[in-house]
Parts: sequence; C-alpha cells; structure tokens
Amino acid sequence: MATKFCTPIGHLPPGTPVEVYKAAVEDSLGRLGTDYVDLVHIHSCDELDRLLDPNVHAAFAQLKQEGKARFLGFSTHTPNLINVANAAVADGRFDVMMLAYHPGIWAPIDDIIRRARAEQDMGVVAMKTLKGAKHRGLTDFEPYADSYAQAALKWALSNPDISCAVISFFEDQHVDEYIAASGLPFTPKDRAALDAYDARIAGSYCGPHCGQCLGACPEGLPIHDVLRQRMYFEDYGWEKEGLSQYSKLPRNAAACATCSAPCTGSCPYGIPIQERMVRAHDLLTIG
Repeated sequence: MATKFCTPIGHLPPGTPVEVYKAAVEDSLGRLGTDYVDLVHIHSCDELDRLLDPNVHAAFAQLKQEGKARFLGFSTHTPNLINVANAAVADGRFDVMMLAYHPGIWAPIDDIIRRARAEQDMGVVAMKTLKGAKHRGLTDFEPYADSYAQAALKWALSNPDISCAVISFFEDQHVDEYIAASGLPFTPKDRAALDAYDARIAGSYCGPHCGQCLGACPEGLPIHDVLRQRMYFEDYGWEKEGLSQYSKLPRNAAACATCSAPCTGSCPYGIPIQERMVRAHDLLTIG
C-alpha cells in the first residue's frame, strides 16, 4: 500500500514544514483506514530541491520510526530524469523509483534502471506502461485491443530489473485481464500487438522523459506537461484531473495558435507540436 507527500491541492513544495509533510501522510492513513503504508512517494518529482528537501527526509524518518511508513520512494516522468535519478541513486536513502517505462521509451532509461538496482538495490516500478492507453478507441485495432494491455505489461516485466508495474483499473474485467499477464513470457504475438499499436499512435504520443522540444519554444512552455494533461483528458477519461493540472500551469498554450512554431520538427517522435498544443488548449480551457 502506497501514498504520496501530497495534499488535495497538489504536491508539497520544498521547505514545507516537517509537521505538514507528516500530516499529509497521516491524513492518507485515515482515508485508507490503516495504521501504516508500505511506501511513501515524493510524487512527480521534477527537481532536486523537492527530492532532497531535508524536511521531507526528516518527516519520513519520523514516520518510519513511528511505524507509519516502511519505505521511501520517488516517482517522475520529467525530462530532468537523469539529474533526478542520479541524485536519488547517489543519495542512498531511496528504496523505490517509479518511472514511465514502455516499449519505445527514451533509450537511456534502461541504464538508469540498471544502476538503481545494482548500486542501491532499489525496487523499480514501471508506470505509463500502456503508452497512452489509446487501444480501446483506435480504429482498425480490434484484433489487438483485447491483448494489447497484456502485451505491454509482459514487455515491461520481461526486464529483470523491473520489480513490478503500476496500472489503473477502470473496470472489473481489468483484474482478470492484467493479472493474467503476470508471470507469462513476452512472445512474438505480443510484439506484433505492440508494433500495431505504435503504428496507429504515431505522431500523437508524447514520450515521457524526452524534452527535446522544450528549448525550441520561445514562450518556455512545458510542452510535455501540456500534452500529458491532454492525454489525461482525452485518452484516460480523467477530464477533471486534466483540467485541474492545466489550470495550475504558470503559462498555458494560448500563445501557440499565433506562434511561428519554431518547435516544428524538434520532436523525435514526429509529433506536430503546434497542432497538438492548440487542440490541448481548446480541450483544457473552460470559458
């Protein structure tokens, strides 16, 4: 059982008092109806100040001593992954790392995972394994729609350095569907399902941990965050979450509609960035 150093209004910033960090976890314990959790995450950690905040580590040490939490982890899908992961591995206080991991993911991730396991014996949790989870709504994908999720999970778990995968359950059938993939080998049939999926989402999926487009934006927009929030809204069915996260951005994509688009061609995945950003703004803006 896991929770996060978060409150209903968002992540706790670096410098948050120890008592507030602890209260966030203790509130979670109350909602979960338990005396302790196995894991507490510094969630969606994009910066070293949050990762290494002395107060969050003091809070965790107290929670652990009090028997309210057993292990400390962090999760991230930031383009700053190398710096965050390297700092966590070097720090030595983290038990778990959770990061986006799916077929076609940013190449350096495998080495980061290997180092986390070899140097600190971290547990590594794969998230975003379904690569946008678009498989139920794709045209001409019916032959693979029922097997795609299992194929993606089997691919992730075929890496011996991956401890487990985290995946959202929306329907009762997902219990049987996902559990059935556990412990099974990755097969050529699975590879065919993944390849068919990739062919159908080409140009629409923003790869986590990449960030190659960010330097091309004259407005300094967090393109990866905007497109992830669009994914939450459009593909996951998490409309409120997408709207909420987008509303909290310091700068949104309103300027994209009239921009000269120097970002064009900067995405290694072939995403038409301006087009996707303009549509994201339309979807995620109320009023």
